[in-house]
Amino acid sequence: MLAAITGFYYTTIRPANNTSPGFSRRRPPLKDLAPPEIPPPPLPSPNFAPPTLLPPPITSAPIKIPAPKTNREPTAGGRLELPIQDNSAIDFSTGAPVVRSGSKEQAALDLAAKEMREATQNTSFPGRQK
Repeated sequence: MLAAITGFYYTTIRPANNTSPGFSRRRPPLKDLAPPEIPPPPLPSPNFAPPTLLPPPITSAPIKIPAPKTNREPTAGGRLELPIQDNSAIDFSTGAPVVRSGSKEQAALDLAAKEMREATQNTSFPGRQK
């Protein structure tokens, strides 16, 4: 058993305790060493052609926009003339002015008039001074 322990000591432990012959304790620590100064390699210059942009193709047929449908025929000047009518509303939802009157329109007109009266009830403007 003594021979086995001695052999184990001389083959594993003793060589690990000895320093290698090439190592010098007088060498400066590695943390104080800086890498050598090497300039960075030159970068390649970009070499590409700009893209060629073409305009979009133009169709031969123009786009046709339908005229708005109205209940009245246009006058000679091309404008629609709507006479002012009391208790009626002008509806522009179809793209053209259409005069409407009825119970729904009358209720909406009454509600709008009431809201305007309430909003301007306490509003006053100073008179002009000369």
